[in-house]
Amino acid sequence: MSSKFDLSRGLANLRAVPYLRGFTSATMADAQASNSSMHSHDDDEHDHENDHEEHQQGPSRKRQRVRLSCLECRRRKLSCSRELPCDRCIKSGTPDRCTYESRPGSTSAPASEKMSFAPAAPPVTFGSEARRPSVNPSPVRREVEPSLLRDAARDHERIRRLELEVAQLRGTLSKQASLDGSTVVASPSTLKDSTKDGQSVPSNTPQNCHEPEYATLRGHNFKTKYYGPHNAWSSLQELTGIFHFMRETAEEWLKPLNIQKKDRRKRKEDREKKFTESDVVLESLLPSKEETDSLVAVYLDQFEQIHRIIHIPTFRAEYEAFWDPSKTKNASFTALILGMIAVSCCMDMQASNKFVGVKSSSIQMAEKIVKACDEWYERQSQKHRKLVHYQIACLLYLAKRVNIIKKKRFWTTSGTMIRDGITVGLHQDPDHTTAKISPYFAEMRRRLWSTMVEFDVQASFDQGLPTLMSSIHNDVDAPKNIDDESFDEHSHDLPVSRPPNEYTSSSFQHLSRRSLALRVELTKILTGPPVDLEWEQVLQYSDMITHEIDQLPPWDMEVEKDIEFSQKPILAHTLLHLQLRQYLIPLCQPYLKLRKFNSKYQVAELIYYTAARDIVMMHDRLFQKGIRTLYFLREDTMNSVINLCNITLHQPKDSMNLIMSNAQETLRLIERCIAMKEDRVLRCGNNDPWGYSSMCAAFGLLETHMGIKTSEAAKASAAERFISLHYKLLAFQIPPFPNPSHTTSPHSAQDPISRAKSITPFPMDTTPTMQMANTPYQPRDGMPLSMPWLMPSSSDSNQIPVPNPEFNFEMLGSDLNDLWGDWGQGDFS
Repeated sequence: MSSKFDLSRGLANLRAVPYLRGFTSATMADAQASNSSMHSHDDDEHDHENDHEEHQQGPSRKRQRVRLSCLECRRRKLSCSRELPCDRCIKSGTPDRCTYESRPGSTSAPASEKMSFAPAAPPVTFGSEARRPSVNPSPVRREVEPSLLRDAARDHERIRRLELEVAQLRGTLSKQASLDGSTVVASPSTLKDSTKDGQSVPSNTPQNCHEPEYATLRGHNFKTKYYGPHNAWSSLQELTGIFHFMRETAEEWLKPLNIQKKDRRKRKEDREKKFTESDVVLESLLPSKEETDSLVAVYLDQFEQIHRIIHIPTFRAEYEAFWDPSKTKNASFTALILGMIAVSCCMDMQASNKFVGVKSSSIQMAEKIVKACDEWYERQSQKHRKLVHYQIACLLYLAKRVNIIKKKRFWTTSGTMIRDGITVGLHQDPDHTTAKISPYFAEMRRRLWSTMVEFDVQASFDQGLPTLMSSIHNDVDAPKNIDDESFDEHSHDLPVSRPPNEYTSSSFQHLSRRSLALRVELTKILTGPPVDLEWEQVLQYSDMITHEIDQLPPWDMEVEKDIEFSQKPILAHTLLHLQLRQYLIPLCQPYLKLRKFNSKYQVAELIYYTAARDIVMMHDRLFQKGIRTLYFLREDTMNSVINLCNITLHQPKDSMNLIMSNAQETLRLIERCIAMKEDRVLRCGNNDPWGYSSMCAAFGLLETHMGIKTSEAAKASAAERFISLHYKLLAFQIPPFPNPSHTTSPHSAQDPISRAKSITPFPMDTTPTMQMANTPYQPRDGMPLSMPWLMPSSSDSNQIPVPNPEFNFEMLGSDLNDLWGDWGQGDFS
């Protein structure tokens, strides 16, 4: 019988040999594994037969000993340390495959299962007489094995961590240059040597790469550069020894050839000297000191309450030195002051402002300033920019928004500022970077980045285009809730941020960061690829917006601190509400038409109406206090008129619901919006004509829907309101559109912008250059009845006025298409 079993073993070995000879190197490991499994299976069968033979013939043969190496090392035919897991399995990164035979024919659980102390499943075998594990282990094994496995797992885990740390340290040391200039590169040969020494090899997995993203920000203060975690520069750094090699090559081979070396110190001195030079073109645009003081004070009092661009104490100190006649006026600081003047020039005008066509002299001065500063800004070096350059960029964008200069470029301009900010790493918090940034510049970086972000998000919402912030990892912290007087350029540490319920000049930026993630997400939904939001999702977003609004602190709106410029909590409080409530309208708008098919969408109507009404009431509250900042900066007044008319027109005429019950209040709110728009036109001119014309038309359309006026009467009323406003502009015209009935003096023919400096932009004349109509005004619905564009009216007050064919808009240097708007791409000529 013994010869029979020897024969079966020999046949099994013969079956394995042809496969080993025919396999390639790529499949050698699999063949070895198959061979090992065949040997193991045959050995199990042989042991079983030996047990049977021993039972029959007596103890003449010895039992086969238990194999002490793990199955993985036996498969790979390598030496095994006989531990759990063994050294070989740890080094190869497969400790979970390390298993042992606890007795002939059975295997222990893998190391990973032993560490977790989970019950091991029976091993899977494919023999006809597969051996099952013993279900009745000895009492000694039941008592000893769990404790031994627990201690072994703990020890091996600690050893594994230490080996990984040693491997990482060895990898770091292998990349450092030696004393003679040569380098030790971590090549496969060195890794093989380290393996022979018993050292573990670090795995090439992302878990071993702990280099933070912030390490890619280099420089100091505002002269920093952000490259990103994956770029050509980082790849060059991975090439160990290249910098040392290039330096030695230059010293040994290039320097003897008298190749000129960069004199970095001299170049820096030349840059600083050029930076302190003046600019004659910019200085020629400066008004007198008295007028400049007034315009700068308006800017600091209004806009620095929300968008923090400058550090006010530092600016005041430099501003006082700027007017010293013994010192040269720095061109960059001149551009900074001109940016403030361009922002506030239309908000600090005399009551009898002069006009050239439909544009006021103030806004033409702003346009000339913006153009000159843009040209100066483009000439500046992109590499050597300072804090003041980014401040000027923000001020120029703010001036364009306030004066509606190149409106179609708002989105691209704000996106350019975001990209410029990313290149210097403004989106990374300075406290978490390796760059050398002082506390003062760190806080100014946060403030400027917050300003740029708000510009970009709002421009994206206004124009319905995606924002860059939806694809940027914005890691910078919110600006601290502190006043400017609490820190300066020499501060070693910033003061602790105040609680949100304490108002400071930085409270808006500090609190606006809370809702930034929600607003960016909503902007992405509204401006990104078309997404059909379910009604439940709309309600969830509405709840999230309401929650953010409820979290805003209730400041005392009437308190003004006794400092150099007054604090205006109402300004920051209103803008925090507006930038959240504006999202409720586009979220609910798709469901307004579905209201008549499903009553559950009545909630959408109420949310829509309430949001539009609240926005108007907030702007009106500021307007009553003489604060014009927000309705100059935003387009809420025009949008609110359209939204209120839209929701009211969706209601049946005979409906008694909440919206129609408040229809008269809606008309009053729309009239308040039109009054704010007229105030802007009289200050800046009608450089955005379609906004005012659409508001007049929407008001007349709503009056027709409510039955207050007939369609013809509403049209005549809208035209009368529109022409009446522009007739007021005719009363203050100056050259190049003079009154033909008057002789133009040489002084009046001069370009009003290229005038000599004076306290006011133009010499104020109490007598208008064009006399208005001699017919006395007779009020009718708040509008004059007798105007030069109307034929004399009859005694019948219900008769629709007839337009005067002799009146035209050529006196304004424009035509109807420019003023009323080219609706439907049609031409009124």
